[in-house]
Amino acid sequence: MRILFATHNQHKLREIQEILSNFPGTILCAKDLGMDQEVEENGTSFLENAEIKARALYNFAKAQGLLEEDDLVMADDSGLSIEALSFGPGIYSARFLGVDTPYPEKNRRILAMMEESSSKSRMAYFSCAIVAIFADGKLLQTEARCTGEIAKEPGGEEGFGYDPIFYLPEYRKTAAELSREEKNKVSHRGKALRKMERMIQEEQEKRDSARFSKAGQEQSGKGKEAKAEHKAEKDSGENPEKEEDAEKGQKLVEKGQEAAREAKTKIAGRIDPSSEEKILVLSDNHRRLDYVEKVLRLHPDISMCIHLGDSEGEGEVQALLPKGCESYFVQGNNDFFSYLPKDVEVRIGKERCFLTHGHLYGVNFGLERLSEEARDRNCSMAFFGHTHKPCNKVVNGVHCINPGSISFPRQEDRRPCYSLLFLDQKGNLRVEMHKI
Repeated sequence: MRILFATHNQHKLREIQEILSNFPGTILCAKDLGMDQEVEENGTSFLENAEIKARALYNFAKAQGLLEEDDLVMADDSGLSIEALSFGPGIYSARFLGVDTPYPEKNRRILAMMEESSSKSRMAYFSCAIVAIFADGKLLQTEARCTGEIAKEPGGEEGFGYDPIFYLPEYRKTAAELSREEKNKVSHRGKALRKMERMIQEEQEKRDSARFSKAGQEQSGKGKEAKAEHKAEKDSGENPEKEEDAEKGQKLVEKGQEAAREAKTKIAGRIDPSSEEKILVLSDNHRRLDYVEKVLRLHPDISMCIHLGDSEGEGEVQALLPKGCESYFVQGNNDFFSYLPKDVEVRIGKERCFLTHGHLYGVNFGLERLSEEARDRNCSMAFFGHTHKPCNKVVNGVHCINPGSISFPRQEDRRPCYSLLFLDQKGNLRVEMHKI
């Protein structure tokens, strides 16, 4: 598979290649295909402009006979929206002050405009829209944002464009001061590309499922024809020696039925065919293991443990888990010097789950940013800790769950708490909130 990306911007191409580093195929840009002309971006939104660019490259590659059967044509459009400037420059970000104006000059002008603005807000966000077109014309589209502030002055040497004036409070750095790894993790383009990558995988799984199902039906059909032919011959008394052909026909039927069953369950995720799986969700034990041990004695049959941060010693918790128990740990604000990831995305049954401690998304003040982040990552569930208070509610279409603290609870009754997830045979998740 190849990705044909509609860009002439080498900084952007490098960023795309880094973000999609696990992509098994080749990533080419428009110039690699011989398309040198720029496309007029006359859309009224980021998505419209992304589609205009993607369709232009798609049509060019198809007309030149360069489009292969498993190719994906992709394009993005992005920009900076600033509240104090009526959410400008927005879709005109690249053309602000003219396309040939150097970005240091654009950044200086924006900072001057901020000083002149009557608004005291410095809130801003980067947006990125991505469109992907399969070789058969199927179109996918998605968007993501990265929210921050406009800095008082430029800072940093990394990145490009408006990065030096885009400040991220949770990192206390501008986007140009972040390492490439940090930026790609939190940036609008990183979020949108990862979301698109998941959408493409799901589309491919659907196509594979349909193909396997069709193959199974064809095999089953051939088997039924062979059985019918044998029965007709047997009834007429002709060719009784074709018993072997009938057996082959029966095997084809069974093989087809098995292929069809595989197709139906191919994208169902983690499903235990024999019983309901039990998953333990913990958070904020802060080195105390007594209640962790108690919960594990109550539920020795868990198949997975999710810890949402501030274990302050994940190795000690892991050592208590049942043998063969799968585990996911994220880093909390008190997990100093930890190698743990700040965020994890995991597919459990039919649900795509976002795991994080929560402090980076302001969960003490509300779940808007957390739910927005989960949506940007195409996750239907968000698990978090940090507040030491249990929570189980839907925000902006995202099921947000906090198991509370197993050791230092802060809710009114101060009882240690945790959550259990139950995964049924169809891949459905059921949530239970528990207290000791």
